[in-house]
Order: sequence, then C-alpha cells, then structure tokens
Amino acid sequence: MGQFTTDQIRNFGLFGHGHSGKTMLAEAMLRALGVTNRLGRIEEGNTVSDHNKLEIERQMSITTSLVRGVYKDCAFNILDAPGFPDFIGEVVSTMRAIDMALLVVDGSQGHDIGHSQAFEMAAEQELPRMFFISKLDRENTKFDAIIGELEDEFGANVLPVNFPISPGPGFNSIGCALTLKGYKYAEDSTGHVTEFELSADDKAKAEELRAKLMEAAAESDDELLEIYFDKGELNQEQFEKGMAIGIAKSKFFPVLCGAGSTVVGMSRLHDFLKTYGPSPLNRPLLKGRKPNSETEIDIRTDVSEPTVAFVFKTVVEQHVGEMSFVRVFAGSINQGTDLFNASKNNGEKIGQLFHMCGKERESTDKLIAGDIGTMVKLKDTHTGDTLCDKNNQVLLPAIAFPLPVLDTALVPVNKGDEDKIATGLNALHAEDPSFELIQDAELSQLLLKGQGDLHFNNLLTKLKDRYHVEVNMIEPKVPFRETIRGTAEAEGKHKKQSGGRGQFGVVYVKLEKQPRGQGYEFVDAIVGGAIPGRFVPAVDKGIIETMKRGVVAGYPVVDVKVTLFDGKFHDVDSSELAFKIAGRLGFKAAFVKCKPLLLEPIYELTVKVPEEYMGDVMGDLSSRRGKIQGMEGEGRYQVIKAQVPQKELYRYATSLRSMTQGRGTARQVFSHYEDVPAEVQAKIVAEFIEEKEEE
Repeated sequence: MGQFTTDQIRNFGLFGHGHSGKTMLAEAMLRALGVTNRLGRIEEGNTVSDHNKLEIERQMSITTSLVRGVYKDCAFNILDAPGFPDFIGEVVSTMRAIDMALLVVDGSQGHDIGHSQAFEMAAEQELPRMFFISKLDRENTKFDAIIGELEDEFGANVLPVNFPISPGPGFNSIGCALTLKGYKYAEDSTGHVTEFELSADDKAKAEELRAKLMEAAAESDDELLEIYFDKGELNQEQFEKGMAIGIAKSKFFPVLCGAGSTVVGMSRLHDFLKTYGPSPLNRPLLKGRKPNSETEIDIRTDVSEPTVAFVFKTVVEQHVGEMSFVRVFAGSINQGTDLFNASKNNGEKIGQLFHMCGKERESTDKLIAGDIGTMVKLKDTHTGDTLCDKNNQVLLPAIAFPLPVLDTALVPVNKGDEDKIATGLNALHAEDPSFELIQDAELSQLLLKGQGDLHFNNLLTKLKDRYHVEVNMIEPKVPFRETIRGTAEAEGKHKKQSGGRGQFGVVYVKLEKQPRGQGYEFVDAIVGGAIPGRFVPAVDKGIIETMKRGVVAGYPVVDVKVTLFDGKFHDVDSSELAFKIAGRLGFKAAFVKCKPLLLEPIYELTVKVPEEYMGDVMGDLSSRRGKIQGMEGEGRYQVIKAQVPQKELYRYATSLRSMTQGRGTARQVFSHYEDVPAEVQAKIVAEFIEEKEEE
C-alpha cells in the first residue's frame, strides 16, 4: 500500500449493538475500496473481519478486527469491534487506538443501549463521534424515526448529512446535503455509483439539512461565525473547514446512511471520512507521565518526536505466536530497532512489522506517528503496555477495563487438572484482560469472573483447544459470615487418659457480640493462677482456628468478644494442645447459646434499562430480595440503584439481558454485610448439616 504521512491516516472504530451491521459495513467498505473482489457474507463465514473459528461458527464478532484500505490519498485503519456486551473489554481497548468512533445503527431496529455505551466511552477519550444508519435495504426501515431517537438520546446536534431515497427492498439511492446531489449504486454490490439530480422534494430536503450543517460549521469557529453572520453563508472552503473543526471538537455528530449488504452509500462515507474525518494530528494533546513519577509529559503527534506507542490488543495465532496490536502516537517504529517497555521496565527488540486486514498481514518497514499495525513475538509486552524511546521514557495510562458482571466456579473434568486450568487461563489473560481468575482460599474454589456467558464459553473453548483442558462451571459459594446476637458463658473441657501422660484442660469463656465491623477481641481475665499464663495463648489460638472454620454453617465467625475468666489445669497432664482443644470446645458451646446469626454480602447494583422494561426488572429485583435505593431517568433509559444479596445475583447479568432483549446493563460492587433472613439461614444451616453427615 505504500507509505502515508500522518495527516493522510484515518483511524476509526465501528461500534454498536450486536447484529447492528458493523461487520457488513466493514465488508462493504473494503469491497468499495477495491481491497476485496467480492462481498463476503456472515452466514457464509467468509467476511474479512470475522475470520477466526469461533466467530465463523457463531456468526458474531468476538474480538476487534483491524482491516485496512486506501481511498484516494488516505489510508483507512478500520477497527470492527464486537457488539455483544460479553466482549465489552474489546470495545474499551479499541477506543485507545482510534481517532473517531463510528456508531452503526440498524435501520429497522434503531438506537440501542450499545450505542449509548460506545458514545459515552468515546466521550471519555475525547473522541469525535458520528453515526451510520445501515440495513436500509430491509423491510420496515425507519430512518426519520431513528434520527429522532438519536436526537432524544444525544441532543439536537445530531445532524444528518445524507438520507435514503426509497428505503426498503431494492434500496439503491441516497441524497446528499453536502453536494445537493443524488447517488445511485450499482445492483452488483461493487459500490459503483452514478450521480444524478435530486427531485424537487428531495432537493428541498437536502437544502434544509445543508443549512443546518452550515450553521453548525460556522458555530465551530469564531472567525467562521463572524463571516456567517456577515454574509449569511460560508463558501465551500470555509464550509469544509468548519465541518472538520466541528467534528474534531465534537460540536456536532454527523449521520450518514446506506446498506452494507449491497455496498450502498460507501462512496459518500469514504469521501466524508477523507474530507471531514479527523487525522491523528487533530486529536487532543495526549498526556503521559514519567515512570515512577506523577510528572506529566505532553505527547505531540509528530514523526520527529521520540517514539511513544501503546499496545491496545494482543492475539495469539497458530504458527505465528503472539501478535501485539500497537498504535503509534509519536515518532516511528522501524524493524530491528530497540524500544523500552515503560510498563514492564524492560527492553524489546522489534522484529517484523505488519499492517493488518483481517487475518492477512502485509509487511512494512516502519509504523509512523498516527498509524496502527502489529508486531510479533515480543519478549514480555502485552495489552496495556507502553513502548517508548529508552532515553525519553513515558508511560501512558493503562486501559480501565470494566468490572466483571458474572462469575462462576471452575471444576476440572479430569482430576489433577487444576494447575493446567490456572496456567491456561493466565496465558489467555494476556489476550483478554477483561476477566479475572481468583483462587479463593476461603471457599476452596477457583473463580472465573467476566462479562457474561458468551465471554465464559469463548474462554473455555480456547482453554480446551489450546491447552487440552476441559472444565465444568458450577455456582460459586457465597462467603457468608457467622456472628452472634446474645451473650453466653460455657465450659470447654478436654480430658483424655490413655496410658502414660494424659491430656487435661478446662476453660470457662464468655461470648459477647461486638459492633459490626469491630472484629474479634480476646480478653484474658484469669486471676489467681486458675490457668498458668503459658497456656492462655493456646486458648486464644484454638478459638481463632474455630472461628475460621465456623460453628453452625461452616463460615468464618466475625465480631465477637471472648473473655477467658476461669479454668482448671493439671500439673502433669495439662499442655498447650489440651488448652487449645478446650478453647475450641468452650467457644463452640458458648456460640450456639448466643443466638447465632448468619451475615451475607450485599452488593450495590446499578441497572440501566429502557423504560418499557422497568416493570419486569423491578419485579425481578424484588424476587431477589433487592432493596430499591432510587431511580432516575437518563434519556430513554431508567437507571435503578438497588442493594441485593450476593446469593441472589448468580447469573443476574444473563437474566437481565434475557428480560430486556439484550438492552439492559448492570454493574455490581460489594457494599456491606447484612443479617440473613431466618428462613434463608435455616436452609443454609440444614444444607451444611446434611453435607457434614454425608462426609
């Protein structure tokens, strides 16, 4: 493809809800750009973007795919991100590589929560945003209604640039407000286009849209606004300048349209991206910092600056190894050069460099500031790492991946594979840092936390294929706590005689409840030498061991005060072990007299759903013993805040997506512990007793 200068590069991501048409839009763009000689189809498994085995089998995007094409004198780096919420980590990391977010909307379904999420993420990165309404060749399209939805959600600064002419089956033409012309596309899906004069009605519509665009362009720059007020319009050069400034500064959000499956609208999209899309030079000044310091460093997008690059994605390919997807922000990367990994504090020798188009790689000698490409077989560089000049070290912010919304416990199908599971998943974490793997010592379970069932299935399929380990998923245990509501005294007596030296120790303890969160307190109130001082620590140790294992349900005991106030010993038969056992027995005997109580973890749950699903979601939360803390409107959505027991949240993200047709999202964060209701406690205790009897 040759070399391009930084101002000739356009980096943009395709975002939206699952099945909104992102992959087919990328396919249509590549067809129109001449990168491919036929249009791939998702159902046929031959698209450029969805090229890995799982994506082909499931007919969905699972990972962000980088494709590349050239339009006139511009290089387009197109990143096609997954739309399903299970793969939200891919969306987050993609945002760190692009200069513009293109949100793809299904022309018959309209705006969805996936667009809102991507819009907000792009805003956090100060990225310009635009929309493309696709699938306008389908039945029941609603272009005008969707424009209204987008205005309701994102404001009146959502401005159409073109519009469909006769949308629905057979759709092949659009009207353009920029040129006041119509464009008819060939029926052979080549993207070939013929310009024509608009009808009177369509031209009036185009002129109305152009007037709004010109006003927005003028308002983007003080100098242009003055000209606009003085002359009532802008000339073409001024108009294009104002459009580019307004888009780069997110003053307004343009809307284009077409149909990916028939390559309709691609020429206008390409021309728009080239003319008005931000180049890497237009992005806000990037901020980094010196390693081990809070000193900020400004990073200028210039090939003459010291090299700064960011690894936003890692992929392991068979026969290739680990590929690092990198965005160069300053300087350049050349084959054979040495760079410094400021995140890991080690050096990296750069080998081969590639531009990517799906699974196809094209070798290149260098990647310049603003470009995106891949490097292979780096020694110790992974997603989120910063590569830079060793003499000008800089560290970019790490990727803030979303918190997990679903967890499961893993059990190997074959005994003895526990270590293989951990080894394999830890290796996969280099590719996908959006999941967590936790070996919970308290619960004796290996916990996998991630973004949903599809996310888990994808990970475990890779685990089986690459590391030959099979696992089953089971419900995780809940880390309940045991405590008391009353006060009681009890004797703990350990006496054993079996020939020779025996074992003897007697303690009298008093248990009292502590304020929530106060923890454990041990008081030595022995007087008169009833128990020699050397044995008192053993009593304390025995009690602590018992508290870790629990008394009534097998969960750790919290918030109790234990007073050792009397006891008995034997000059010969008493020992630390005897008093340790006596301490355990005394604690258990007193504990069951103190009105034992189970505590359960409570999570703060934030749920965002369309208004029409409010009733179902509220009812479901009530059935889960949830306590509604508040509600507030957010555009067409309602945000519900509730406190819900962890025990009732297993698979909640899956249930919510089912209830809301995939349009609801939830985030949960641990809050505090609360008393378990009596009927729930009785069931938990009964299950514990039954398990003990089976053992």
